[in-house]
Amino acid sequence: MLAVAVVMLAVAMDLIDTSAVNVALPSLQGGFSLGAAGVQWVVAGYSLPFAVLLLAGGRLGDVLGYRRAFLAGTAGFLAASLGCALAPGPGVLIGARTAQGAAAALMVPQATSLLQLMYAPGERARVMGLFGALAGLAAALGPLTGGALLRLDLPGADWRPVFLLNVPVALAALAAGAALLPPGGSPRAVRLDPRGTALAVAGLGLLVLPLVQGPALHWPPWCALSLAAAVPVLGLLVADQRVRGRRPGTTLVDPGLFRHRSFGSGLLLSLLVEAVMGGLMLAATLTLQDGLGLRPLAAALTTLPMVAGMVVGVVVLAEPLTPRLGRHVVTAGCALLAAGTAAMAWVLHHGGDRTHVWALLPELAVVGAGLGMLMGPLFAVTLQHVAPADAGAASGVLESVEQLGGVLGVVSVGTLFLHRAAGHGSVAAFGWAAGAVLALVALAVAAVPALPRHFRTEEELGLEV
Repeated sequence: MLAVAVVMLAVAMDLIDTSAVNVALPSLQGGFSLGAAGVQWVVAGYSLPFAVLLLAGGRLGDVLGYRRAFLAGTAGFLAASLGCALAPGPGVLIGARTAQGAAAALMVPQATSLLQLMYAPGERARVMGLFGALAGLAAALGPLTGGALLRLDLPGADWRPVFLLNVPVALAALAAGAALLPPGGSPRAVRLDPRGTALAVAGLGLLVLPLVQGPALHWPPWCALSLAAAVPVLGLLVADQRVRGRRPGTTLVDPGLFRHRSFGSGLLLSLLVEAVMGGLMLAATLTLQDGLGLRPLAAALTTLPMVAGMVVGVVVLAEPLTPRLGRHVVTAGCALLAAGTAAMAWVLHHGGDRTHVWALLPELAVVGAGLGMLMGPLFAVTLQHVAPADAGAASGVLESVEQLGGVLGVVSVGTLFLHRAAGHGSVAAFGWAAGAVLALVALAVAAVPALPRHFRTEEELGLEV
């Protein structure tokens, strides 16, 4: 279990860093006198290379070995975090953030690959479910971490401790990873795919860049052109991988992964769940701070019931109910998530700007329980039939889809929320954001029949070994 803790620690570092930086943006903006474009690139400088390079990072682990790639990515993340913390100006900061995103794209996919390597199929379901839930918890705890570090108000430090926090965590992950993680990569001969990698980077770049920058820039014409250009490039990638996929180990992504119903349908549900979480967290955070006047730390503390709800959703609800309900545990999670979101919107609609945060705590707990019921089984079922030879590539695909889902959530729910907030205030705008979230949840429910009817138990999976 110590080895599991190592990989989870590194992934938690990435997720906490991402959400903690968002909390620190106002302080950072004032420290460097950044305009709107500069603030956008502090965020996009990380998210763009992370999303675009995840597929390549996952396959690189198959080639180099998962431990070696994990340690290289963690070391790069450590160096880039130091660069961010010591940045003398915005140019260096944005460059270091870009390096952080690239390093994370190498580090993060190896975590799930290593778990695939360390555990037999009969043991993976529980471990992968726990891993998915802890990833969600880390993302939720990021704002709390960022708010606490800013509250310390160290002389001359300002926003820099948000990045310095990564240094001891990364050093611990490097030392423990070198000692505890097993060597090994794909059990079959795998080589890099330069053509597939180039197509993936180009296609995902054309897709993600306008999604990240478009809302803040009010969707200039180049955004539509970029999105349109992404379609044929990604189409070429799919065709190229299919043609060359007849020879295992020669492509960036093995097309055979999508023959498993659990993998394709799990990716679709993961996309929608991450979109819900990304959009809802943005709307809730801004409503608590801008609408109800809470300071960053107080707003983060208010979301703690959601974190507790996620633990309950995974351990108390999802784990015992999954063997009995099968795929309908996802439907139940969607129902809880929808109920909590609708209840939050109702409380804020009736309380307005005078809504007391205590009135929102039960609803946040219900939202967290719903997310926990979704994240626990979904992460496990998506990867349950992936062969060890394709663990790195499959992990890269899953992480890419989740990253894209988070961007889509911010673009859809976040853009609607910000548009309504500009004219009506954040509290009134939350109702519109909640409506968009409920629409995404409805799509998730509609996609549940695509999942396998029965999620196989650890004993059933163990019989395949």
